[in-house]
Amino acid sequence: MSYLKKNFDSKVILDVYRNPTFEDQYRGINNNLVFNQPQNYSYREDYDEQNQSISDVELNITTYPLKLTLIGNTNVGKTSIIKRFISNKYDSKGMSTIAVNCQDKKLKIDPYTELNMQIWDTAGQERFRAIARGYLRESNGIFIVFDLSDQSSFDDLSLWMEEISNSDIDDKICVKMLIGNKFDCENKEVDETTAKNFAEENNMKYLNVSAKDGVNIISMFEIMGNACVNALKEKEKNDIENKKDSSIISKKAKDANDSQSIRLKRHHNATKEKRCC
Repeated sequence: MSYLKKNFDSKVILDVYRNPTFEDQYRGINNNLVFNQPQNYSYREDYDEQNQSISDVELNITTYPLKLTLIGNTNVGKTSIIKRFISNKYDSKGMSTIAVNCQDKKLKIDPYTELNMQIWDTAGQERFRAIARGYLRESNGIFIVFDLSDQSSFDDLSLWMEEISNSDIDDKICVKMLIGNKFDCENKEVDETTAKNFAEENNMKYLNVSAKDGVNIISMFEIMGNACVNALKEKEKNDIENKKDSSIISKKAKDANDSQSIRLKRHHNATKEKRCC
């Protein structure tokens, strides 16, 4: 395990991550630590300040701002998913979203990577779809959500995929993920195999979740976050390679022009010498 220590007022924040190298390095001090999931912090006031080895660990943390958007029919549970993720609460009497709503959430996916997530909740009613389409632009990730207990919400997925196609998103950096919500319901109308096949056909990941029970809610954002970061890194890598290729082409063109200029200059000088004789 590796351990990241931060000071917060008079308390010590300990964040735990998996890392065999650090586990071996700090073996024997585990009794002083509070173990938690990576996305949570724990506070401990009776921490032994004589143990200075942890505070000497300096991590270079990279922060990625991500715009994530949830779309799908009304009443599939988009708002409930976000509320469960943001505040770990569930409201069975939640109101349907009007137009759009946005909330922010920070999430660490490893000791060196932090995500600043801007999460957009869109209305599922048909009259608001034009508005929702505008918020899909510049999204790093899109969750397409349906209700496992409502066949019609799955049947309408093709309409939502069409909305994505019409929104001019950048497929090179935008990750799409299919979410089957209300996994807790006993009377499911959508077959899981059918849902997985739809996801594969549209080059998407698929995950069943339950906003009510909290099943896979954090996982869906972790999976999406990792995929978005990988897409951004790949784009950056391609941009660098394209820039190098452009530089090489420009240099070759310059060298060719210089060689042509030298040949013309030599020809001009030779012609001038002949005239003198």
